[in-house]
Amino acid sequence: MATKSPKTEKTAKKSASVKPKRSVSARAAKKRAEAKSEAAPAVELQLVNASGKEVGSRAVPAEIFAVRPHASTLHQVVRWQRNKKRAGTHSVLTRAEMSGGGAKPWKQKGTGRARAGSNTSPLWVGGGIAHGPKPRKYDFHVNAKERKLALCSALSARAVEGGVILVEEFGLKKIGTQAAVKVLNAIGVKKGKRTLVVLETADTVALKSLRNIEKVTVIEPAGLNVYDILNSAYVVMTAKALEAVEARLG
Repeated sequence: MATKSPKTEKTAKKSASVKPKRSVSARAAKKRAEAKSEAAPAVELQLVNASGKEVGSRAVPAEIFAVRPHASTLHQVVRWQRNKKRAGTHSVLTRAEMSGGGAKPWKQKGTGRARAGSNTSPLWVGGGIAHGPKPRKYDFHVNAKERKLALCSALSARAVEGGVILVEEFGLKKIGTQAAVKVLNAIGVKKGKRTLVVLETADTVALKSLRNIEKVTVIEPAGLNVYDILNSAYVVMTAKALEAVEARLG
């Protein structure tokens, strides 16, 4: 009967005593589950009326307004938004698409000039363009989770700076640009600063009153986007618009 060598027995005991390692994905999943189980504290935003007086506060989700800004995701989503707007219809003529070029401009030798075979050559003035732009698409794919993270990061960055203003309602009875300017000044929007106003769809009077003000952009909650938030010093939301934003990002 064959006997095991001491070295083999030692290796067997060592392998039996070693505990199996958990995979990286299992550890990551556990961390995500623990983070999700811990309820994030709510953030308080002051609620003002159209006169600028504080009428209370509103608890908003920390996962929307108190996220640590993710710079690389913000950069990617802004690039994605701007690239989607590009028409990509630019086009130039190559030497093959130019008219002319059917005959050799002059004979190969004996003229004293540089040899030439076509007047559509990219070397000639008025000739074709080499490696020029052609129609193409510039957009690329960004995951929904990344878009959501970028939107929450942008809102959080403005909230930390005090740029998110929550107003009950604009309370405009009739369409008037001057009345809308007075409301913006009363709630703390500085003159000349870019402002993004998020309104509910039904408030057409406020929409028509605000849209003619310089450096003021008016959008609905469904159209809230990263580029407009980062491009504005203030984000003004009505209470109903905030509910729609929370429902969209919740």
